[in-house]
Amino acid sequence: MSRHNVRVKAKYPHNFIKNVAKTKVDDRHENLNMFTKVVKEKQALRERYIKLMNDAEKAVGRKEAIYLFRDAEIIWQKIYS
Repeated sequence: MSRHNVRVKAKYPHNFIKNVAKTKVDDRHENLNMFTKVVKEKQALRERYIKLMNDAEKAVGRKEAIYLFRDAEIIWQKIYS
C-alpha cells in the first residue's frame, strides 16, 4: 500500500467525520522546504553580490566599479538573449 492511499479520519466539533488525506500535510511540508531552500539561495547570491561590489570598489573606485558591472550585465544579456 502506498502512502498516497492512506486516509486519516478527523473528528470535527459537530460530530462530523471527514476523511483527510495525509499527503496534503506532506505536500505542505515539502513546499515549505523548497521555499526555504530558494530563500537561502537568494540570500547567498545577495551576499556574494555585495562582497563582489565591495571588492570592485576597493580595487578600482566606486564609479569605475559601477561602469564595469553595467558593462558586464549588458554583455551577459547579449550572450543569453
